[in-house]
Amino acid sequence: MVRHGGLGRGARRRGGDLTDRAGVIRPAVEAALAVARQGLAVDPVVPPPQALRRYLGFSRLSGGALQAIARIVEADSDFRARVAAAVDPATVGRAGWLWLQRPDGWEDELAAIAAEAAGRADERRQARAERSAVKKLAAAQAAAAQAAAGVEERRREVEGLRADLARERELRSELEARVAGYASEIARLEEARTEVVRNLKEVEARLVSRSTEFNATRARLRQVEEQLRATGSGPAPEPPAGRTADRAAGRRDRPPAPGGPDGWLPPRDDLVREVDRAAAGAASLADALGGLARMIGEARPRVPEPDDRRWGVDDGSGDDPAADDAGAETGRRVPLRLPGGIFDDSVEAVVHLLRTPAVVLVVDGYNVSMTGWPPLAVADQRRRLVAALAEAAARTATEVHVVFDGADIDPLPVPRSAARLVHVRFSPPGVEADDVVLDLTAQLPAARPVVVASSDNRVRDGARRLGANVVSARQLLDLLGR
Repeated sequence: MVRHGGLGRGARRRGGDLTDRAGVIRPAVEAALAVARQGLAVDPVVPPPQALRRYLGFSRLSGGALQAIARIVEADSDFRARVAAAVDPATVGRAGWLWLQRPDGWEDELAAIAAEAAGRADERRQARAERSAVKKLAAAQAAAAQAAAGVEERRREVEGLRADLARERELRSELEARVAGYASEIARLEEARTEVVRNLKEVEARLVSRSTEFNATRARLRQVEEQLRATGSGPAPEPPAGRTADRAAGRRDRPPAPGGPDGWLPPRDDLVREVDRAAAGAASLADALGGLARMIGEARPRVPEPDDRRWGVDDGSGDDPAADDAGAETGRRVPLRLPGGIFDDSVEAVVHLLRTPAVVLVVDGYNVSMTGWPPLAVADQRRRLVAALAEAAARTATEVHVVFDGADIDPLPVPRSAARLVHVRFSPPGVEADDVVLDLTAQLPAARPVVVASSDNRVRDGARRLGANVVSARQLLDLLGR
């Protein structure tokens, strides 16, 4: 096969170098690749130039690849002739046909075509630049107009704020006078509350006395009913004469219990009336206690709401966020406690936590890898971090989940010794690794302790709210020997 060294210096000056004409001969270069592929597919095989084989699998050609292929085709006149015979001039264009066929004067004509194409490209670039400049000018003018309108609006806002400030000062003077009045009212209500509490104690004592009387009467009634059931339905024996005289005289001596030495039983109707009277007394005392409770509640002073909260006066009716948070944590994961002498920001803390049975380590991947290996590319960072975590997992038997940002990334290989313990995942499209870390922490069983490794404040705060222990990226790297 006869090979030539390509164009001489004079031809390159007339036809332009490959950098200048690569764009206009692109169809011919792509046709050369197609001819080379077809030669390998026929029987017998027609081999292309050896240097061209590495480009046969390219689906898209960069500028450097285009120039390299063009030089290979120029250097092999036989292959160029094959390409010229196999293509249609209408397909490769006039420039490509000249470059393949090379008739007399082709260099000058190709240089002219390349120059014309370059001129059109320059015109397009200038047109785009002009359109961009016009858009920027319009945007700047609109921004200037908007800024002027904003200045006027701010001036009006300042005037309104000054008027509001004057009104607020008047309201503050009025509120201070009202607060002084409330202070004296509070003192008076405190005295009333003390009196109400004293009365409440007296009522409670009366209630205890009535309750005791009621319980005793109910017990007597139960004993009488049992005695009546035991003696049958006959008439009850009359009480002793002395007892009748005492009742006639209005005395309230209590009769002896059934089965006493005189064998007397009180009439059933009298017992029922006694029970009713005791029940009525207990009900009235309950109503009195309810009224006193309402009086105590009303005795607590409250500052009227309009305009008062502006000056920091609270009416005591707000919610307690701490109580809400404490209630929300009930029944959830509880973080592990560190023994005395171990600080939570030390490597010893990480060692202690990872020695806990059934613990799960969740790692914010890039947050840790960019702290440990900042000069490396992110792919190398991932490999380094996964390898270090696999070694630590194999040594401590700790289950590890490491989460990286980004979708459509090939899974990282995990050493066989830790394949069962180390799990690598990437966040789905449009989802940050922070969210995946927190979701994974929330999904793990509450009975299993979880340690989250990250220096990101959002991840650390969210993990603490989920009951997980938190260590920094530096702590974990120190444990891994980085």
